Amino acid sequence: MIAERPHRKVLIVDDEPLVRETLDYCLNDEYDVTAAASGEEAIELSKQADFPVVLLDLRMDGISGLETLRRLKQLHAMQNVVILTAYESTESAIEALNLGAYSYLTKPFRQNRLKQVISRGIQDYDQNTRRTQDMQQRLMGVHDSFLSLLCHEFNTPLTSILGFSELLSDVPLTEEQKTWVGNIRSSGTHLHDILMEIVDYIGASHLASEGVKEEFTLRSLLSKAVEPLASADLAVRVEEDEMLDLRLRGATRSIQMIARKLVRIASHQSRHVLLRADVEYMPDSEVQRLTLVVQNTGLVEGRSGISRIEQLFEPYFFRPTEESTGFCKSLGLELATCRRIAEYTRGTVDCRIGRNKEIEFVATLLVDLVD
Repeated sequence: MIAERPHRKVLIVDDEPLVRETLDYCLNDEYDVTAAASGEEAIELSKQADFPVVLLDLRMDGISGLETLRRLKQLHAMQNVVILTAYESTESAIEALNLGAYSYLTKPFRQNRLKQVISRGIQDYDQNTRRTQDMQQRLMGVHDSFLSLLCHEFNTPLTSILGFSELLSDVPLTEEQKTWVGNIRSSGTHLHDILMEIVDYIGASHLASEGVKEEFTLRSLLSKAVEPLASADLAVRVEEDEMLDLRLRGATRSIQMIARKLVRIASHQSRHVLLRADVEYMPDSEVQRLTLVVQNTGLVEGRSGISRIEQLFEPYFFRPTEESTGFCKSLGLELATCRRIAEYTRGTVDCRIGRNKEIEFVATLLVDLVD
């Protein structure tokens, strides 16, 4: 028996047998293809399975393509529906996009173009699914039901906006239109990040109340914390120290989250970030003091809009940015979240002036030393 390939399902919906057979022939080597001869059949199939990409004919007997699209999106909001039509109509294209269509192809179309759209649709489906799951996991730690509902309601249209802006980036546009699309995408991503930060801030108490302590070494923990942030234009380095290989026990999720957030905040200002760790032995105590220091933040007291260090922890503090989007980078909310998480685990997060007059982030957390 051949194992089913996850997230590679494609549903073809067309009332023309020849079209269904041709598309099946073109795609079945790469995808798990299912065909439906009508909108009604497509809806029934979608009740039984989730198809990341649906190829939907616009003009069919029975339920129309647009009505089928509307019902499919009601069943599975995340799936990407590609409209296929032999009639190029701006009005129908706009209506389909307003109903949540992912893309629009006019028959006849090239096979490589079709596969390109499907491939991108599956990638976006996976990305949007992960984003939604991440939101749901974070909301589990939020006890404020109103805030939980608010974040969820914002996240759903945001996902559509971000997906649509990605689609527009592949369409021929003027330079001015490209700027608009870029601003929409950047602003949407920025708002999504703020929602995530609000959820983390409120959920800090729940994270701490889990009380799960696990064994770890600083080397493995910090590597996992900063690895997702590393990129071609961002260098995150953990300073070598013998302490990195000490076996410790502590709130690993909280420590990882604090380290990741502090490095991400620093990366907004500098492309080179240094993370240093130290463990201080505390006599007459069963716990040790773990100190994480994030250097090269690019922030300087008296400059960068910062008049005093504690200002950084004010939730409404924004540092002006030179990006074309025009919005500012929020530092206060992110740092306030780090401090809140630390305090719930009997730790602290502060700032200090480094050797080069730059502001460093310092997290002090309690851990156990494993014999």
